[in-house]
Amino acid sequence: MVGYILSHDLGTTGDKAVLFDLGENAIAASTFVGYPTTYPWPTWAEQDPRNWLRAFVLGTRHILRASKVKTERIEAVSFSGQMLGCLGVDGRGAPLAPSIIWMDQRSVKQAQCIRERIGERAYYEITGNRISPTYTVSKILWVKENKPRLYRRARKFLQAKDYIAFILTGNYCTDYSDASLSGMFDITKRRWAYPMIEELGIDVDKLPDAHASTDVVGEVLEDMAAKVGLSGGTPVIIGGGDGPCAAVGAGVVRPGLAYIYLGASSWIAVCSDKPLLDPKMRIFNQWHLDPEKVSPTGTMQAAGNSYRWLRDEICAPEKGRAAKAGKSPYAVMDSEAERVKLGSGKIVFLPYLMGERSPRWNQNARGVFFGLALGHTRKDLIRAVLEGVGYNLKTILNALEETGNDIGRIMAIGGGARSKLWRQILSDILGKRLAISQYPEEATSVGAAISGAVGIGFYRDFSVAEKLVRTVDEDLPNAKNYRRYAAYHDIFEKLYKCLEPLYDGLATIDD
Repeated sequence: MVGYILSHDLGTTGDKAVLFDLGENAIAASTFVGYPTTYPWPTWAEQDPRNWLRAFVLGTRHILRASKVKTERIEAVSFSGQMLGCLGVDGRGAPLAPSIIWMDQRSVKQAQCIRERIGERAYYEITGNRISPTYTVSKILWVKENKPRLYRRARKFLQAKDYIAFILTGNYCTDYSDASLSGMFDITKRRWAYPMIEELGIDVDKLPDAHASTDVVGEVLEDMAAKVGLSGGTPVIIGGGDGPCAAVGAGVVRPGLAYIYLGASSWIAVCSDKPLLDPKMRIFNQWHLDPEKVSPTGTMQAAGNSYRWLRDEICAPEKGRAAKAGKSPYAVMDSEAERVKLGSGKIVFLPYLMGERSPRWNQNARGVFFGLALGHTRKDLIRAVLEGVGYNLKTILNALEETGNDIGRIMAIGGGARSKLWRQILSDILGKRLAISQYPEEATSVGAAISGAVGIGFYRDFSVAEKLVRTVDEDLPNAKNYRRYAAYHDIFEKLYKCLEPLYDGLATIDD
């Protein structure tokens, strides 16, 4: 009897768990358990790994109970997870402090130190990434400088999924994709960049072994089985980072295909047979789940996070109406934005609420509403945020296409892809057809499940993903809207360039 793959995606807002039916090639059940992010200081962001474990256990138990699938029918557990984090654990694997997560920007000084010691161009050629406080390497250096006792006590530095894999198996490991966005991985040799790591003064022994995403890295330990709700001996597949898992969950498993992820952050990525080193160093490279492929990517820091900030800080009435009607506050906000004409009353929003990655690579960038007047209302701001994220994604798309990627239709995934309004805005701004899959919010979990199925030999390789991912809707760009949005995007670009020196000046003012 064909069984199931249990996959967990330990994302920014919570854990999305999926029970993937290998017989039906479809999701049998799914669930979501949220957890908080704390912001101890502006541009800092942390999460408690105990919340990851709690979400994993609750999600596993709920999904098995709801599906009535017996634990012995689980063929393997596989993972996706947020990337670029920094969690130090001691000799027993116990967390030494909250995890510094991907969006945290505290290590600006350490990133500059890397720039001075390695050089921007040399670093990019080694890692396929730009120097940034976003990456794990600068966060580890921050820990070493600011919390030396914690650094000395740290047995390993792990990512979210790697921590749960350790809890299950007792083995420290990561995969090529997560390692590739640590900022310490040799993108051409597919191994830790040992000479550079040593030059930076980081102990290589504190890094976990890197594996292919399909590798079985252990089995669920007997003493953990009852605690987490699984059978002892169940194989554990390491899986990959959320970006590469999203690629597989979007069916982007060969050159010529592309997808856009709309979540807390957002990115556009393609599939390539080799690293794509941009002469202008705008885009970055991460390993695909397929160990023979790479996923060149452009990522922005605050997409859904910008909309969430707007919801929490400005749209209290919409939240109230949504609660009374039993609706999502985002659906109510979308309905308000639909009443606003293209261009948001000539308000342009720069979505840089947590600095910015590609292609800006500016940790000092900050959010801006430009063009405000007394006649504007909250609904204008709502649409401006949706459009502002779109303008920034257009900048990313341009960088990808200028480096030789011929991008046609784009698969849209992530929670934001549920918004018909936002998809149409993006289609009009980007000038591309946007397709939506059957499982847009579970794409990362589906990618992890496919990795698990390849790992146990059920699927021969990742090419199956292109057949499994079914398109259920498509948005076509309006030519007139595309031309009008091009004018706004031009203003968006000029506005950033005007503000860039002011961002740097603001950063130099002492608190």
